[in-house]
Amino acid sequence: MEEHVFDLLPAYALGCLDGEDDLRVGEHLAACKVCRGELESYRALVADLPFAVSESDPPPNLKETILQRARQTKRIPPAAPKIAWWQRLPSWSMVSLVLILVLGASNLLLWGRLNTVESRQQASLRTVLLQGTAAAPNGTGMLVISLDGTHGTLVVDRLPIISESQQYQLWLIRDGQRTSGGVFSVDEKGYKGMYIKSPEPLDTYTGVGITVEPAGGSPGPTGEKVLGGDL
Repeated sequence: MEEHVFDLLPAYALGCLDGEDDLRVGEHLAACKVCRGELESYRALVADLPFAVSESDPPPNLKETILQRARQTKRIPPAAPKIAWWQRLPSWSMVSLVLILVLGASNLLLWGRLNTVESRQQASLRTVLLQGTAAAPNGTGMLVISLDGTHGTLVVDRLPIISESQQYQLWLIRDGQRTSGGVFSVDEKGYKGMYIKSPEPLDTYTGVGITVEPAGGSPGPTGEKVLGGDL
């Protein structure tokens, strides 16, 4: 399986890719804003790597000690030492591995925060399912209301296609009174999504309904009801 460009970004930031992979990553970055942002994060981390090791001065007699040992050593080729597999990796591979681990941990923390935010957003929404009537047995709908009840969004699907002289109208119901929440037309699949216009918070109403009305809407319901639900 070919390695994804995203997995090659650490080595690309270090300038360690061969010609073919380097070209492939470069072409991908030209068209991918997300990967360009990730590359900048890798490059910033690479720039900080030299500062991760503290500087120290060598002992003053280090040079003389090395020369003395060199004079005392017989000129016999030493046996090749056994090297662990990880020591055989090029130095850039080790740096890249560390880089991947560090950024991988950062990505896990980021995903955790995003999931937390998403969970909070989902918890702040209230959904109401709308059921189709005999006039639209396949129709479905959903009303999404904010937790404070001040605004919402209507999504309908598979509603019948009506003439250009007609539109669907949303009604907000309370104490037997119906207030218009907006008029809309659906596409060729009977789908529409729209922001709900309401003179008062949506959570003060007890139900909703959708009827077929003349284009532009009516002061009150006059046509067949196609969807309805309780709040």
